[in-house]
Amino acid sequence: MAFAAMQSAALADPAAVDQSFDAYKQALVEGDGAAASRLTASDTHAFLAQTLDRALTMEESELRALPLLDQISVLMLRHNMTAEQLRGMTESDPVAYAVDQQAFDMEEVQKLTAEPFSVNGTQAQAPLSNLKGSPIPVNVHFKEEQGTWRFDLLSSIAPFRAVFESQAGLLSKLQTKDGKGGAVPLIIHLITGRAPDANIWNPPG
Repeated sequence: MAFAAMQSAALADPAAVDQSFDAYKQALVEGDGAAASRLTASDTHAFLAQTLDRALTMEESELRALPLLDQISVLMLRHNMTAEQLRGMTESDPVAYAVDQQAFDMEEVQKLTAEPFSVNGTQAQAPLSNLKGSPIPVNVHFKEEQGTWRFDLLSSIAPFRAVFESQAGLLSKLQTKDGKGGAVPLIIHLITGRAPDANIWNPPG
């Protein structure tokens, strides 16, 4: 019992979460996919695997029916990675593969900083600074799993999901010449600085 109490006290220490955040960030910068994967929460792994499957297989009609943030997540994969890269991810751990391929802007990752974490049981969060292209303040979340603090993507992106859903009616008015929704391609263009291909709604060949 004493050991369990000591372990719980150690997990409640915000400094332990700070260390996991620094280690996760370092893994991204160094392209160490295995380390990043170990520091990623299990439900984040499941979400990314689902998003990858959708990027490879989902047809336009089904994709447009998803919540806006899920549409963006799928189309960002199609926008930033080739069909071969996407298929390669299915043969390994998607998190590790993406980090090994450095499918992100390392300079932007290096700029990210977090305030000291606040801990509530097995959940921890801290304000994140220097996040490129973010229209709202963002907290980075970690959760404790099997004695390790791991990056919790789903909690971290929850504010974005709420904003997109609250503005869904307004964003639906942004349409292309064929009368289809144009908000998601525009958001991707603003985030990446590159206009997505017109064929991005279709699964890669």
